[in-house]
Amino acid sequence: MNTRFHVDLLHPGWEVETWQDWFTGPLGGRRLGLFAAGSLAVLLIVLVAGLLPTYWSVSADSRALPSMRRDLSARDAELMLLRSNVQALSQEARRQVRWADVLGALGRAAPASLRLQLVELARVVPPPPGAAATPAPGQGASAASKADEVLRIEAVTPLRPGSAALVDLAQLIGALARDPALAARFELRSWDVKPSPVATPTGEQLLGVSIVMAERPR
Repeated sequence: MNTRFHVDLLHPGWEVETWQDWFTGPLGGRRLGLFAAGSLAVLLIVLVAGLLPTYWSVSADSRALPSMRRDLSARDAELMLLRSNVQALSQEARRQVRWADVLGALGRAAPASLRLQLVELARVVPPPPGAAATPAPGQGASAASKADEVLRIEAVTPLRPGSAALVDLAQLIGALARDPALAARFELRSWDVKPSPVATPTGEQLLGVSIVMAERPR
């Protein structure tokens, strides 16, 4: 049996330890324990150094989450308000355009003998299903279903012999039906001619003219 050993010539009497002897020698167990404890400490330091910033970041985000939710709710409310304002402005712009079309058509089509009393563009709520629809008064009433938007025109004209008032009314209805801006949106629902309770300052009798046009179904 051969035993290998090393002799340190520079330090007589000292026995040189190799790296195997450092772990397997008399102090090897203690050294191994110290090495394991040091390695564990280094591992813990590395883990703490790597996880602690992430933990701090997650904790900060968790604390900021309620504030972010409140800000999101506030921004959502502002967005809904802005959207409703934009829709209202869009509807108002469309209404102004329709009014311009109506007034322009009436200015071109109304005979000189007719004096406009009322021009109304209103949205009518349709009757509930199954309810009996009341027929519109007047002659020439159409069978079209009730539309959401209704154009009502009321005018007066002097009472003259013959059918001059009916001719003026027919001219006005025909001009409105041929107008490109109105014909694309409205159709005649009813018209009516009857004596007006109002007279001119000179006592001349007037006829009341009523025209109702409904929005075309889409």
